[in-house]
Amino acid sequence: MSTDPHWLKGVIAVAVGIGISVGSVGVVFITRLLEKKEKLLLKQEVDELNVAILDLQAEFKALKKKIIKPGKRSALSSSTSLTSEASLYTAIGTDDEFHDMSSENEESQHSNNLNENPDGSLSSEHFSEHYTEPTLLSDDIFDQVDELFEGSDEDKLKAYEILLRLNEERTDDIEVLWRLAKSCQFVSKYYIAAKKNLEKSKSVIDEGVKWAKHALEMYPGNCNAHKWFAICSGARGQLGSTKEKIEGGYIFQNHINEAIKINSRDPTLYYLKGKLEYEVAVLSSFDRRIASWLYGEVPKGTIPEAIELFLKFQRESPIQLKDCHLHLAKCYLAKNEYETAVNWLEQALQLPCKDSEDKETDNEVNQLLKKYSKYKKV
Repeated sequence: MSTDPHWLKGVIAVAVGIGISVGSVGVVFITRLLEKKEKLLLKQEVDELNVAILDLQAEFKALKKKIIKPGKRSALSSSTSLTSEASLYTAIGTDDEFHDMSSENEESQHSNNLNENPDGSLSSEHFSEHYTEPTLLSDDIFDQVDELFEGSDEDKLKAYEILLRLNEERTDDIEVLWRLAKSCQFVSKYYIAAKKNLEKSKSVIDEGVKWAKHALEMYPGNCNAHKWFAICSGARGQLGSTKEKIEGGYIFQNHINEAIKINSRDPTLYYLKGKLEYEVAVLSSFDRRIASWLYGEVPKGTIPEAIELFLKFQRESPIQLKDCHLHLAKCYLAKNEYETAVNWLEQALQLPCKDSEDKETDNEVNQLLKKYSKYKKV
């Protein structure tokens, strides 16, 4: 087994990245990582190491729940401006497509006071004057961020600022990088849905693409790096020209497929792939001609395949999404199955409305219900 000090340092960094504390438990997990790495290197199967790490992370979290009684976590404070020059980067030379969610979740313990800057952008102040910061050797900080992702607009903005500060302390940590990309996608959607500010939205999603691209360069076998590069690139394409939108679709498709190869157990990947199937299936004849001219062929996508993917997400995901219900309704409308479509629209309205994006989804659902309510089953 390799005893190279640089290699050992790298393995310990991986252990820290997945939240293993120093101690007897940490030694056991680090030893297991060393054994797995040695075998994988002999076979030149680097991608499988990432899956092994994900499995160890899941085992450790399960063990942690048995040993440590859950308690309330204090929120981190931050005064970083959301639109500071240090946090909003310019576009990079890649392209674009889509949207997502996901995490495990308790309710956020603290609210966030938001104020507008003179230029109309947001800043976040006075999160908390006194706080206890989770140790950087534990995964508590990531649990807290994941909880914030499941909350309101203010919670998501707070998660973004926490991650920017955390990135300065844990440079090149994969768990920070992909979450930064995810938070940028949320913030970009906030600027569109709540502030109607297209330029700010583009600026933040460009930043998300940059974080995700860096994550992929550092960790090419990481599922979440592929997933959020796909999502952020796609979202940027949706804000651009027809050409950028189509290019984003190809990027999105390629990286979601890669993510599924790495971790087929993530149900959100099927929801995302279903969205692409739907978007391609309803592509206008003009957009199809552009795609054919640019690439020689049009991405494949059908309504039945989209429905199958959305229903797979519904069966396997512990959470429910308004947007998934809405897209299922749209698929059934495309098949002229109006009664089934109305049923999915009504179910969408029954789900909680947590943020500005959910409000926009509800608006679209209500518009469709007005048009098709006559097909409601009596």
